[in-house]
Amino acid sequence: MSFYAWTISKLGRQTIKKVGHVDELRDCLRELDLPGTTMPEPVRLGAKVSDHGNYTQRRGKLDELSVTWTKIDG
Repeated sequence: MSFYAWTISKLGRQTIKKVGHVDELRDCLRELDLPGTTMPEPVRLGAKVSDHGNYTQRRGKLDELSVTWTKIDG
């Protein structure tokens, strides 16, 4: 299983920066259970995750969520 460096940003919350498996990113997003947000399509269970990417959800300024990831091993 590959490792990714990833960042989760949401207005009004501390930015989360971690290195781990994509399953850990999914778990972190699920545990945060941020109101007004959904699991980003690129990291949903069963989805093929690209080597790097950025997802931004915009549902008004307070509901904006940003997830960025980069694969760090092969």
